[in-house]
Amino acid sequence: MPAIRARQSLRFVMSVTLLIGALLVTQLRSSGEAVPIRQALDTFPTLVGDWRGQEGAVFESEVLNLLKVKDYLLRRYANRDGRSVWLYIAYWDTQRKGAQIHSPKNCLPSSGWEPLEASEMTIGIPGRSQRISVNRYLVQKDRQMEVVFYWYQSQGRAISSELAARLDVVKRAAVHGRTDGALVRISSPVDGNVQVASDRLVSYIQTIYPILGDYLPD
Repeated sequence: MPAIRARQSLRFVMSVTLLIGALLVTQLRSSGEAVPIRQALDTFPTLVGDWRGQEGAVFESEVLNLLKVKDYLLRRYANRDGRSVWLYIAYWDTQRKGAQIHSPKNCLPSSGWEPLEASEMTIGIPGRSQRISVNRYLVQKDRQMEVVFYWYQSQGRAISSELAARLDVVKRAAVHGRTDGALVRISSPVDGNVQVASDRLVSYIQTIYPILGDYLPD
C-alpha cells in the first residue's frame, strides 16, 4: 500500500508539471479552440453485444462545474447472467480555460475507494491488429470491492499512461491546436472472484471499443 501511494504521489507531481507545460502551450496558441464530438454520448447504444443498458445516472451541477466536461455518459449495463458493469465516458472538446481530464487515480480515493492493486495491461480488440493499453485497478470501499479499467482516448488512440496523455496534449496543442480528449472508465463489482470480474470487463471492452470511434473524434 505505501508503495502504491508513493507511486501515485510521484505521478501526480509529474502530471501537474506536464499540465502546466500543456497550459502554457495552449495559451500561446489561439487557433483550433474546440473539437466537437461526433455524436452526443446519450445516444450511445443501449444494446451492445450481450450487454443491455439498464439505467443511467447524471451528475449534480456542482460536479459538472468542477469537471467542466463537454459531454458524458454514465450508464449501467447487464449481461444475460445478470452481471453488471458501469460505463463512464467523459469528453472534453478543449482543455483550455481550466478544463482538464480528471484522473481516476485521484477521483477514486477522494470518493472513498482504497486502491489495493494497480497495473497496466493490454487487450486485443477483434478485427484490429494492435492491442490497446489500459489501466487496471482493484479498489475497495468498506466491504465492497470493484475492478476498474480506464484509459485516455486521444484521436482514435487508447493511452493508459497519464503522463503520456499529458504529453500528447502538449504535442497536439503545439502542432494542431487541439486539446480535446476523453476518459473511458469501466467498472464491475467483485462477486467472489477478482479474475472473473476482470474477464467480464475485458469482454465488455472488446465489445464497445469499436463503437467509440462513432462518437469520439479522431
